[in-house]
Amino acid sequence: MKSCQSKSALFVLSCVAAVCLAGSGDAPAAARETSLTIPISGTVDGGAESVSLSGRLRIVSTVVSDVTLASPKERLTITLVGVSGVGLTSGAQYAATGEDRLVRRLSLSDHIDVRFPLYRTSGGPRPARSAAAFITLTFDLIAQSLTGATATFGSPRLSGE
Repeated sequence: MKSCQSKSALFVLSCVAAVCLAGSGDAPAAARETSLTIPISGTVDGGAESVSLSGRLRIVSTVVSDVTLASPKERLTITLVGVSGVGLTSGAQYAATGEDRLVRRLSLSDHIDVRFPLYRTSGGPRPARSAAAFITLTFDLIAQSLTGATATFGSPRLSGE
């Protein structure tokens, strides 16, 4: 009797292990994550005055390979870190904050434009305006990792420019 219970327990444990190992079908087959933090600076024109900004940009790239996809994709998370600035006319203090997430086709190099809110931090509340980060990324396609990035701030471009 004890032998029969042991076999039943072993069978149940084997089934539980198989289900756990199978996981869910929506998980990527493989994912590699690399991150870089780079300096970023530039001038945003327009609005009441031009603003000189500087800080850091954190870029996290997760390359997702899946047998059902024609080519590997990358999930990008782009975060402004400690970005502040000064109005070139008034000397007022400004800050830019935010995070953006994108999914792109993996390639040797990529150029993306991302908009972030820019707001005045001195002199009372004011509405936010847009600043753009113009980012160029480079990848090692064999290692499937982000290898370099450069970025500058500027004024957002209108659609079609």
